[in-house]
Amino acid sequence: MKTKLILFVALFSALFVFASCLKGDDNETITYSDTAITAFSLGNLKYPKHGKTKKGADTIFQVKLTGSNYKFYIDQINKEIYNVDSLPYGVNASKILCTVSAKNGGAILYKKLTSDSLKYFSTADSIDFSQAREFRVYSRDGKSYRSYTVRVNVHKVDVGKFTWEQTNGQDDRLGILSAMKAVTLNGKIYVMGTEGNNTKLYATPNNDVGGWQQLTPNIPLDLKAYSNLTVSDGYLYTYSDSRIQRSRDGVTWETRGAVVLKQLAGGANGNLYGITDGGILMSKDGGTTWQSETLASNSTELPSQNISLFSFPSKVNTGTYDLVLIGNPPSGNDVYGALVWGKQLNSSQSAQSWIFYGQDNQPYMAPSLTNLQVAKMGEDLIAFGGKGIGKYKAKAFESFFISKGKGTGWKKDDRLSLPANFESNETSFTMTIDENNNLWLIAGGSGRIWKGNLAGLLLKK
Repeated sequence: MKTKLILFVALFSALFVFASCLKGDDNETITYSDTAITAFSLGNLKYPKHGKTKKGADTIFQVKLTGSNYKFYIDQINKEIYNVDSLPYGVNASKILCTVSAKNGGAILYKKLTSDSLKYFSTADSIDFSQAREFRVYSRDGKSYRSYTVRVNVHKVDVGKFTWEQTNGQDDRLGILSAMKAVTLNGKIYVMGTEGNNTKLYATPNNDVGGWQQLTPNIPLDLKAYSNLTVSDGYLYTYSDSRIQRSRDGVTWETRGAVVLKQLAGGANGNLYGITDGGILMSKDGGTTWQSETLASNSTELPSQNISLFSFPSKVNTGTYDLVLIGNPPSGNDVYGALVWGKQLNSSQSAQSWIFYGQDNQPYMAPSLTNLQVAKMGEDLIAFGGKGIGKYKAKAFESFFISKGKGTGWKKDDRLSLPANFESNETSFTMTIDENNNLWLIAGGSGRIWKGNLAGLLLKK
């Protein structure tokens, strides 16, 4: 009996405590001053895409897109919401449905575009995200809020597509040059070329195809100076009268040193490189002093004209670079393609030797074209030129060529087409890519200038 009494008292006490807790919950007023946006996603979207009908005609059709597949990141520290993977080109960002979630059931509002007034958010709202929008989430007690900047990123160019701008660039002074070469430096395009027995130099801002101004160098430049024009470490460089010259602006030039070269190949990673009759020279001090580079292949395979040099940073080893040297063989040499060499550059290791890559089998050999022009497009090289030379068969300006293998594995790039009505002298034209990834083509004879942005080709699908 005594045991039962003890159990009864214990049970009654537990019930009393439990009831007291419940009563306390009923009387306590819970307020939430803490709140935040915890999730953001898009609804279904559509965008136009170019395609072909069954009969091969061009057409445009609408593609459905699941917006929730594009993850939005919420930066609670900087109060920003954004998508890293941009929506496809053509998505109408001015009419987008979205879903937003908040911590502790906070009220979500967003600021109107035309005023500072706020509107309660609804999943039924079609919101204009063509520009950044301000979203706010208010705590349930109304005493505090957090404000977020929401950005919906959409590709501004069509991935994998390239088009030439509708420009009317033309300059008669460029048209009468019998040979020319273009480079880009500090927001400007420089073109050096020959006119009769004189070397001319012109420049324009890279946002103005018609703003060409003639520059007057403070030193005479020989007729081969144009072919040696290159850029390195913020300077224009050329090789004239057996001397290396450099300039910040194309007007004031300084002599750096004397050296015997076939051609100044280019600059990479703070060094200059030049081709001689029997090898490759390198300068670490801007062309004042030179030293011989080691060749692991026969020097007779070195290019001797239309030479370009490129540097590719390693994706694996920091501070390591792959150098690529490409150019045409000597005139009269019946080789099957352009000559490509390479070496690895690493400041922490002993000097590496230059290696001749040989020549790929048809149809992957480097194109040996009249007045061969090669430029670096992201991680690839593109080439363009007149008719094939030696045993390399190609029509003049037939196609752009691309190498995705650092100078090897060349093939035609159908994504890059010639501008409409393109015409040029085969030996007087030039190509370059500026700092904004714009491809420039300048034609001899007419002096026409074409420009197109390569961003669509640099983006990954």
